[in-house]
Amino acid sequence: MMDHACYLRRIKAALAPSTGCTEPAAIALNAATARANVQGEIISVTARLDAYLFKNAMGVGIPGADERGVNLCVALGITAGDSRAGMNALHTVKPEQLSEAKHLRDRVTVEIADEAKGLYIETIITTADDVVRVITSGEHDHIACIEHMPFSPFVPAEDDAAEAAHDGSLGEFIEFARTVPLEELTFLRDALNMNRVVYYRAMEEGLAHRVLPNMLLQDGSLYAQAKKMAGTASYARMHGIPLPVMTATGSGNQGLTLFLTVDAAARTYNVSEERLLRALAVANLANVYIKGFIGPLSSVCACGVASGLSASIGVVFLMGGGEPEMLQASRNILGSVSGMICDGAKEGCASKVALSAGLAVEAACLAMEGGGIHAQDGILDESFDRLIAHLGELVCVGMGGTNDTIVHIMKDEKIRRPNC
Repeated sequence: MMDHACYLRRIKAALAPSTGCTEPAAIALNAATARANVQGEIISVTARLDAYLFKNAMGVGIPGADERGVNLCVALGITAGDSRAGMNALHTVKPEQLSEAKHLRDRVTVEIADEAKGLYIETIITTADDVVRVITSGEHDHIACIEHMPFSPFVPAEDDAAEAAHDGSLGEFIEFARTVPLEELTFLRDALNMNRVVYYRAMEEGLAHRVLPNMLLQDGSLYAQAKKMAGTASYARMHGIPLPVMTATGSGNQGLTLFLTVDAAARTYNVSEERLLRALAVANLANVYIKGFIGPLSSVCACGVASGLSASIGVVFLMGGGEPEMLQASRNILGSVSGMICDGAKEGCASKVALSAGLAVEAACLAMEGGGIHAQDGILDESFDRLIAHLGELVCVGMGGTNDTIVHIMKDEKIRRPNC
């Protein structure tokens, strides 16, 4: 049994604010860091990305920009990025900086780093006086290398964090959430409030109808409210709204799915803030655990199989359920959407977020009523750890070539868009 401090560190390490989608933010942070460390007028820029990150940056909105594309992400990071702001690197993009970026992007070459085994960003800036390389590896905001030519071979560090995330059990996560001193969980309130602000702004701007039909927008049920809150906030974020989102395990959409789905249930059942924070604690631990098996980026939509599943566990906690009901809710999720692919970040992700949020509360309610998908169905299992291990094997082994196919299709589809 791990102590409270270890679990608290695990949750906090998985949460970070990000302005805009995490992939453009990570690219901008990397490019901004390169610009801050190079001397002279820029002659050329080369950006190399792993295929998963490339996929997620191709067509998503960029904070402060009226156009899209990986080239523009890189260029805007150079002209407007704040290298000291982490994943909020694009928190203040001025019109003149955007104009400069549009002129610079013609000198930006973007390549897929086929050799990359995990999350990877490399920016090389060449000037008349200098050549600098910056590498991000493993996590979106982890600048692993800053060096001037001549460059040394880069060897990524072992991913100890992913292995550590396998430690613990669902029962231990529940016990932690029930017994940790409440004052230790106040940071989860701040994270939730950050994501609520995005939802409120999205509603003010009338974005809910981009995700849900009127019949659901006028429905006051928990199912409809969860879909509206998470889906609408996701649409605003994918559209490029310049507000920070509290990410979960490197993803803003996962943060929105997890926090706002549980929040919708807490509002519906009018539970205390203490119970809400404890539900968020167990949900966040489950999310970190699952992502330890499927990786930071994958070919499946983690809003369903990770944050949606974890939100369902949080909702069961709110409703007074225990480990058996949480396990059944998890089976209800993975028996439904384990094959939902990730085909890049874009406004359409909001529909997957809404689907995941709605399914999360549906799965939780069904489990609380003693119903759901049988443990012997398909890839499901009697235990939580084997259930998630099966998911990891499906994603990392069985679907190993899926992402290459997705990227190939997306590149062919967008061949007419030179800035992608």
